[in-house]
Amino acid sequence: MNAMPKLLATLVLMLALPVAAIAAESPAAKVPAKAAAPAAKGAPAAKAAPAAAPVAPGKLFDAIRKRGTLLVGVAWSLPWAMRDPQGEWQGFEIDIARQLAADLGVDMTLVRVPFVGLTEALLQNRVDIVIAGYSITPQRALVVDFSNPYADSQMELVVRKELAAQDVNRADVRIGARTGTTTEAAARSRLPQATISTYATERELYAALKDGSVDGALAYAPRSTVAVAQTEGRFAVSTGVGGLPHTVEAFGVRKGEQAFLNFLNAWIAYWSADGWIAERHRYWFQTLDWTTRLAPVDAAK
Repeated sequence: MNAMPKLLATLVLMLALPVAAIAAESPAAKVPAKAAAPAAKGAPAAKAAPAAAPVAPGKLFDAIRKRGTLLVGVAWSLPWAMRDPQGEWQGFEIDIARQLAADLGVDMTLVRVPFVGLTEALLQNRVDIVIAGYSITPQRALVVDFSNPYADSQMELVVRKELAAQDVNRADVRIGARTGTTTEAAARSRLPQATISTYATERELYAALKDGSVDGALAYAPRSTVAVAQTEGRFAVSTGVGGLPHTVEAFGVRKGEQAFLNFLNAWIAYWSADGWIAERHRYWFQTLDWTTRLAPVDAAK
């Protein structure tokens, strides 16, 4: 990863924002190359997202266009979806969702959901689509349909520096992961001898890493880079564990919505051929230029 060292210091100053408001914005043209267009200001305080009006099975694509807004389920996850100092959404998946809504000719409504609740929000008709680094897994595919993949990610293990070159698959090593995620599945399958602890949020996971409740935490790059930068040399990316998963991300939708899936796959094919998706992915995952636009956040997050 070509992260710029001079920008790492900015990460130490990040402070967590309150639970996000539901944000809506009228879509614009193609997202600029260097910054995602901001979400609408003045969004209301966070609250439980109401269920969308009932949609007959197989009719979601038409319903979205008639309704005039795309309900996007999103979970805070750096650099997929996060906030700038003005409290506006930004991130790789925000760029993706904004452009998708623009091409559908509708507004975009972001509905913040805990990551572990994204699938449930989709099945309960509270959102039309889920993003935020939503990896394709066989278990999720049993209950939702996936579009073709449009991005990929590499998992890494952040550990106490003295453990960086050691085999951590042993009972005296405590590994943390987020509950119900691919990192939890990887921790249990790839490190079966280690003691695994799970946490509902990234804030709780990295707080546990900092206070010594766990010896390591599974994360995706560049979140692993951020975690190392925030700990003033006390932690490092492990070189003693191999074979950590490389995952692929896609849009998740309710089963039976073939017309919507057809559009999503056509959209992915178009913007992949154009090179825009790859450019956005490089910006968010292979540079740290975006850290200058982060809200001040708690280093634990």
